[in-house]
Amino acid sequence: MIKILFTIGRLSVGGAEKLLVHQLPAIDRSVFDPHLLTLFPETKESLRDKIKLPAGHWQKENFYSLFDLPAWVRLVRYLRKEKFDVAVTSLFSANLIVRIASIIAGIPTIIAYEHNLYPDKHAWQIWIDRQLSKWTHTIITDAETVRIFTSKQEGIPIEKFLTMYIPPLLDAKAPQDPAMLRKELGIPESSKIILTVSRLVPEKGHLYLIDAAKKVLQEMPSAYFILVGWGPLESNLKEQVKKLGIERNVLLPGRMDIQDMLPLADIYAEPATNVDIGIALMEAMRGEKAIIATEVGEMPVFIHNDKNGFLVKPADSSALAEKILLLLKNENIRARFGKAAGETIRNYSLFEYMKNFENLIKKTLNRANAD
Repeated sequence: MIKILFTIGRLSVGGAEKLLVHQLPAIDRSVFDPHLLTLFPETKESLRDKIKLPAGHWQKENFYSLFDLPAWVRLVRYLRKEKFDVAVTSLFSANLIVRIASIIAGIPTIIAYEHNLYPDKHAWQIWIDRQLSKWTHTIITDAETVRIFTSKQEGIPIEKFLTMYIPPLLDAKAPQDPAMLRKELGIPESSKIILTVSRLVPEKGHLYLIDAAKKVLQEMPSAYFILVGWGPLESNLKEQVKKLGIERNVLLPGRMDIQDMLPLADIYAEPATNVDIGIALMEAMRGEKAIIATEVGEMPVFIHNDKNGFLVKPADSSALAEKILLLLKNENIRARFGKAAGETIRNYSLFEYMKNFENLIKKTLNRANAD
């Protein structure tokens, strides 16, 4: 039995956390004994209730900072006691703290995730990532753009990285009744809906989608835009919507389950200006939605212009509005794009992802034992 430790800062609602929540129950329990380590107290917005592990398999630490020496001592003692075969770390805090502690504790195999592009990463973070990579067997990235960018940014050989596209991560549950959800949101049954789901941060490009919404609503005032998400830009975006006078048709409802929202959507928009590939986009493709996305990151790998969606230049509100209007007016194109998007994403599944992940662990351990 391979004893494997998955680690992350906390189970905040995000792509990396969502992947981890799906990995834990999907891993082959006849081969792997999975454990979870979280470093910080959970916030209100957390996926903790989705974790299902046997007693004693979830270690909850309470670091108050990177310099919390008693927490470091507890962590190293825990790792030495449990004698894990593999430590898998996700996001910067776990990549830093747990990789250092794993090296000290003598865990033989370390695998780290780099989930995003970080152009503003501090010099000290780049330096320490470069040093820790020497003890890291593989760095998994969600996209080729992340693999290439991080390798160059941190001076780490590109052979150290492996790209594994995160598949759609829709839960096996029925969505809310779309008619009831429309009623709750105050959207008429006949209105077309443009949906986007992501954190409310600058690189996601929401302000350009809101500007596009103003242009669309001048021509099709019955349309509705739903911007699902939470983040530091929420108040700014709501102010932008108010300033443009489109509060009735542009909704920012906060955190909602994409699985509930997708049945409402006629169009899924991804207006990001700097992103690799969003899980929500993959899930919208699985839901056979007509897609409009920007030509950034890995999105052109999955969205092929005028075949399974539209691609536009980033930060171009006019182009977004033009393509949204075209799709709103043409049900046949929406249906064609949706079916083609579903076909494109059909081979990306959690089963295939976990099979590749498990094979990576086995091969890494076999190489280590051979050495």
